[in-house]
Amino acid sequence: MPSTDAAPTPKARPRRAKGPSKARRARAEARRWHICAGLLLLTVFALREALLLLPLIPVHFDEAQYWAYGEELALGHYSKPPLVGWVIRASTELFGDTLFGLRAAAPLMHLLIGALIHLTAARLFDARTGFWAAVLYTAAPGVTVSSLLITTDPVMMAGWALALYAVVRALDRPAKAPEPWHWWLLAGVGAGLGLLAKYTAVALPLGLLGHALLTRSEPVTKSRRDGALLAAGAALLVLSPNLAWNAANGFVTVTHLAENADTGAGVAPDPTDLLEFILAQLGVIGPVAFPAILVAAWAAGRAGDWRTRILFWTTAPLLLAMSVQALIAGANANWAAPAYVGGSILAAHWLLARGWRTALAAQAAVGVLALVLILGLGGLYARNAADLPRLYDPFKKMRIGGPFCELALTAMEAEGADALLSNDRRRLSECVFQGALPLSEIAVYEPDPAPNNHFEFRARLAPGDDRLLLLAVESPEAAERIAERFESAIPLGTGAFRTHADRETGYALWLVEGFRGYR
Repeated sequence: MPSTDAAPTPKARPRRAKGPSKARRARAEARRWHICAGLLLLTVFALREALLLLPLIPVHFDEAQYWAYGEELALGHYSKPPLVGWVIRASTELFGDTLFGLRAAAPLMHLLIGALIHLTAARLFDARTGFWAAVLYTAAPGVTVSSLLITTDPVMMAGWALALYAVVRALDRPAKAPEPWHWWLLAGVGAGLGLLAKYTAVALPLGLLGHALLTRSEPVTKSRRDGALLAAGAALLVLSPNLAWNAANGFVTVTHLAENADTGAGVAPDPTDLLEFILAQLGVIGPVAFPAILVAAWAAGRAGDWRTRILFWTTAPLLLAMSVQALIAGANANWAAPAYVGGSILAAHWLLARGWRTALAAQAAVGVLALVLILGLGGLYARNAADLPRLYDPFKKMRIGGPFCELALTAMEAEGADALLSNDRRRLSECVFQGALPLSEIAVYEPDPAPNNHFEFRARLAPGDDRLLLLAVESPEAAERIAERFESAIPLGTGAFRTHADRETGYALWLVEGFRGYR
């Protein structure tokens, strides 16, 4: 008998997934770019630290002076804020008073800057842009050199990059989300740290103020104004130790900066100086990145959204100001360096939008070539500088201090002198580091009572100084004139040493005592 039961309905097979969602693929791709950026930055960091272990680069007198700042551990110095000295002191406490200990923090600062550039670009655009922005910055020839020396620039730019990233995080939030006070606070801390390293960092808050006042992408809410005020308060709090030091010392830093502000008054603008400055930027940030930054900044200034506009305001004003300074009175190539934090992101975004990844790869190739060339020549001259022409030595100005200070410090110890005396801050700085001398064991011969640098401010030779001094200068004629101002003056020797095959540097050593005064 046939069954009356209905045939069972077959179960529907689950549909096979068509693969990860678009959002998951985007997250996976972003993760890959983040990993690539991290590996790149860490590899370059490790390479730079390893290179610092090699005796390729003599100490620069600015580095040596900053070492003295670290030994003093003051809250301020005559022409510089104190953070670079504090960083060097921490580094030398870990690694000793060696060239490596002096410079070990420089690659770390550039690692932080590169990482913050990547994170900022990834937040504004995407992780791929972040990777290439980090490449543009890290491969810059000027960054390669800067990572092998300790100066105020990388310390200041690390604070600048931190402040820019925090501001971007504070601005990039949903309309209904609460105000991210912690990001505003971090932005102020970053700006304050930048100012505590170098006063040029004031260009960042000024640029952000220009963005707030002149970019009308959206209305400024009360909470956003309060966030900006919180950031300003945090920056002032971080800078307050230096402000207190200046107040206790008659605001000598402010006075010094005002007196030395060169506006080129009475001097005709020199287009040659401007051209030299612009060409120097091709070496600082790279021949690919610099033109891309200029074009991208121009495009962002004319018609950009808030993301490119904020990069424009933290890049273009400083570049313009330094170009004007170069035209009217000259400017050092590194003065525009902070503009390349945001500029690297602008350039990477602009180049990627046009599919010009070959140009980005070319920037990396230029960076590798610059590294090989600089270090190759540096190594060659470190071994045979006295037999080679001075022209091709990338560190030619740094080869005097070593032999000069060896002569001076040896004579100082042999004669039992209480302090080292010179009329040249550069040589004194190098000898201070080479001999680990405190400021109490140096003296600067300077007839002008108005100081021009921290050594003159703290260690200017004063009438009535009765210490036994070892006078060491490059010019025998200058040494004789200085020796005449003492009750007792004994010549110890004059001569010259060869720094290169075509260059000699003279020296004169005297033992002097009983300073009678400058007149």
